[in-house]
Amino acid sequence: MVLNTDKDFYFPGEPVRIRLFKLNNSFRPILLTYPTAQRYDFSVTGISGEVWRWSSGRLFAPFVQQITLAPVQFLHYTETWPQVDNNGVRVPSGLYRITGWNIFEGFEGFPVLSTLIQIGG
Repeated sequence: MVLNTDKDFYFPGEPVRIRLFKLNNSFRPILLTYPTAQRYDFSVTGISGEVWRWSSGRLFAPFVQQITLAPVQFLHYTETWPQVDNNGVRVPSGLYRITGWNIFEGFEGFPVLSTLIQIGG
C-alpha cells in the first residue's frame, strides 16, 4: 500500500488531498472481504491526538462483500481533508500525521501507513 498527500506544506484552510493505493504485487489473485460498505479510512492527528477521521459520523451498509484483486491490479481511494476537526472547527497551524488504511477483514495484521504534513509556519 502507498499513502500520500499532494504536498508536504499547506497554508491554513487549504484543502489537503489524501490518496491511498492498494496494489496486489503478487503473482496470484488476492481475495479481500469487507464486512460493511466501508472500504478505507483516513485519520489526522496533531499534538493533542486525533482531530479528524473520514468515517466519523458516516453510516456504512452492513453487508459483506468480497473483491478479488488480480496480480498487479490496484485500488485507489482519494479524499480531501478541509483542515477542520470532527466538529467542523478549523485546526491550528502545526505538524499533522495523516494515516490511512484499507478496511478488509484481517487488515489489523498489516502495517498502517502514515505521512506528515505541515500547516502554516
